[in-house]
Amino acid sequence: MSTGTPHYAGPWAGVFPAPAAVPSVSLPPRALRRLLGHFPTGVAIVCTRDARGRPLGLTINSFVPVSLQPPLVLWNLALHAQSLQAFQRATRFAISVLGADQEALARTFADPQVRNRFDGVPLLPDEDDAPPRIAGAVAHLTCTRHAQWPVGDHLLLAGRIIEINETGGAPLMFHRGRFLPGPLDTLREVQT
Repeated sequence: MSTGTPHYAGPWAGVFPAPAAVPSVSLPPRALRRLLGHFPTGVAIVCTRDARGRPLGLTINSFVPVSLQPPLVLWNLALHAQSLQAFQRATRFAISVLGADQEALARTFADPQVRNRFDGVPLLPDEDDAPPRIAGAVAHLTCTRHAQWPVGDHLLLAGRIIEINETGGAPLMFHRGRFLPGPLDTLREVQT
């Protein structure tokens, strides 16, 4: 007997059923982007290599930690992105958290018109098949593919952190459509 409500069919079916669908807010994408811009984020470049070993990379500001044990991070990629298939198939990717002085790199890797994004970009020395890591970034996380989920008009990509490198310094931030230098102060860990 069908109730007309679609049921969640994922790995947690029956544990966390999807709620009944409700209409979304009627807001043009540009207005929604402006509204969400009130939440400041960090800026990173995520890189991998395609099937031929060529480096691919793009600027992201939607990268978040999701688990400490195992160490997992999550980021998303638009379903229309030119690099979608490469990232879907990649077994590894690297996230370089940009420093406050790397705005030009953030802009280059965000521009879909730039074809050779890696021209003249300093990279950390690595094995030839490793995902590129941007030199001068304040932190690097190399990850293996953990899981992927299509959600709306994006693909969520979860990675298991297998290697880290932290150089420190002020991070680059993005807020209300502008790049800003982040704080350089030493942060104290909040006990929870």
